[in-house]
Amino acid sequence: MFLIGILVVVAIFAEIFHRLNPWKKPEPAYEELVAQIKEADWYRELARDEACRHVLENDPHVQAYYASTYEAQRLLAQEGFQLGLIDYVKEQAAKSQAKSH
Repeated sequence: MFLIGILVVVAIFAEIFHRLNPWKKPEPAYEELVAQIKEADWYRELARDEACRHVLENDPHVQAYYASTYEAQRLLAQEGFQLGLIDYVKEQAAKSQAKSH
């Protein structure tokens, strides 16, 4: 019982230190992350295609890929997440082109 109490106290102090850590870098603003995404080479390459640009701008599932700061950072950092978005956009663009023909 005493050991559990010590562990709880240590966990509380660790969480307080984590939240108040003066050396922690501040997280970038969400708008800044979205701007970085839109300046990325893979995003600009997708935006060059008219059908893909329409999907990028209008599909709510695409916006869910960077709906919060966490997802936006993940989209910038993880190639697999980027490839998932690219595949989704290309698939939806192909579907919309098939419907229009």
